[in-house]
Amino acid sequence: MAKANVVTEVKKRIEDMKNKKAEELKAVRELKTKAETDREAADISLKAATAAMDLDAYESAREAKHKAQVAIDMYNNKYKQLEAQEYISEEESDKVIASLLAYEDTLTAEFKEELAGIIETATDLLTRYRTNIADTEETIRSWTTNIHANYRSMHTTYADGTNRSPQPVPVRTLSYFGCGEAAGLETFLKGMKQPNV
Repeated sequence: MAKANVVTEVKKRIEDMKNKKAEELKAVRELKTKAETDREAADISLKAATAAMDLDAYESAREAKHKAQVAIDMYNNKYKQLEAQEYISEEESDKVIASLLAYEDTLTAEFKEELAGIIETATDLLTRYRTNIADTEETIRSWTTNIHANYRSMHTTYADGTNRSPQPVPVRTLSYFGCGEAAGLETFLKGMKQPNV
């Protein structure tokens, strides 16, 4: 079968891209968490400055709170941007999809080639089996006609409690062409069209 390197490479690329995006999202979440902590600290400082009526400390805390809120807004926007972001361009994506479709074509060609060999082997096996069965059945008929008649009936019990008939009987009451598996294989092969290779 064809080497699975195309699929393996694309799967690795998918995993790498997803991991990279997850890392970027995690980094933004961590920065946002820090900004939220900074905003909470600024709130505490604002309350303390208000209580102390310290104008310089109040202005500094208000500036810190504003800066933290701006950072939070920015990180929220960046997070949304990353979530919505396509990993690669459409053109590059089309190339990857085309390589995977080409790989499927290769797999199909190899499958059909291998299947053709299996069908040929199965057809030969069935032909040999049917020829040998027909030859064996003809030999049984020849034996019972020319050498010694058959009196045994495999599936019948006579009045004397045995399977021996008082008159000659055919070895088989119905024509025999082989086992059920051979019939099933023949049906399968008739329904199976020879693959184009």
